[in-house]
Amino acid sequence: MNEELTTFIIKELGKPVDRQEIIRRVCKKGGLHWKEAERLVILIEARYRRATPTRQTTLLLFLSLAALLLGIGFLAYNLEILLVFFQKVVLGETLRLKGSHSIELLSGFGMTVGGMIGLWKALGSIFPN
Repeated sequence: MNEELTTFIIKELGKPVDRQEIIRRVCKKGGLHWKEAERLVILIEARYRRATPTRQTTLLLFLSLAALLLGIGFLAYNLEILLVFFQKVVLGETLRLKGSHSIELLSGFGMTVGGMIGLWKALGSIFPN
């Protein structure tokens, strides 16, 4: 395998370019037929998965952290609602609370869970093993 062509394919896989375009460029640069270039791109992608930079992972990591922190903030701000459920008179205390607080609490919970899932996926793609 040509090292220059391998490096070129790894760089191209990190860019937001269509796979067909990458294969076309590999055909032109390496003088290969379409099927050979396609197999080479698939082989290099599988072999050098860790070396292939991904721009989406960085964005996913940032958005996941932001959602996680914002969700935890919503949960901390509406901690009163969570504490009400551990009191003896749950129904009376719940009716006394404002309705918007429960929406914020559910949003905070959803954002926290979503942020944790996104963070798990982003870190899983950065550190596959």
